[in-house]
Amino acid sequence: MSENVNIDLSGEINATVEKKGFQKYVNDMELLLQHVRSGAGPALVMGVLASRRPWTQFVATDNFKVPPSIPRLSRRFYRNVEYFQANYLMVFLGLFAYCLITTPLLLIAMAASFFGYRKLSSGPNTWKIGGWELSKTQQYAVAAAGSMALCWIAGAGAVLFWVLGATVTVVALHASFFDAEVLPAPDDPEQFPMIEQV
Repeated sequence: MSENVNIDLSGEINATVEKKGFQKYVNDMELLLQHVRSGAGPALVMGVLASRRPWTQFVATDNFKVPPSIPRLSRRFYRNVEYFQANYLMVFLGLFAYCLITTPLLLIAMAASFFGYRKLSSGPNTWKIGGWELSKTQQYAVAAAGSMALCWIAGAGAVLFWVLGATVTVVALHASFFDAEVLPAPDDPEQFPMIEQV
């Protein structure tokens, strides 16, 4: 008298595997984008900025040394990026502010886009184009197209690539040449072992 028993075994197994190196940063970036999409971007930026390291430690010229080997360079790079992430964010924001100050047309375009968005989201607006009344989604699409056109005229693409290029250059040079051995020991000693394997 055997009876067939059907058991539903469908589902997902969430095995948490600790990622290291580049894969860890890819996962962190995916998590960061999820937070930004959920509207927690400003709080996240303020939280990162609260962990800023002293600028005297960040620019201490005595601590800049050429790495003795490629494995040590990669460990040094990841350790510095993790340790100085708030300072690197401040460098990016400073370069962005510099670009806005030196490109007044872009500043005007961004201000016009911001105030246009605020006006659009402040209440019920009805736009009519050629006798057709636009829905809220269509109004946002028209405003976004106008904002992108205004930013393109102001040269936002060139500024964006300049800021990103300058930030990547500064961060890569600092993280590669700042000697991570002078930094305080990390919480996890296996995370960044400073003993070189031969």
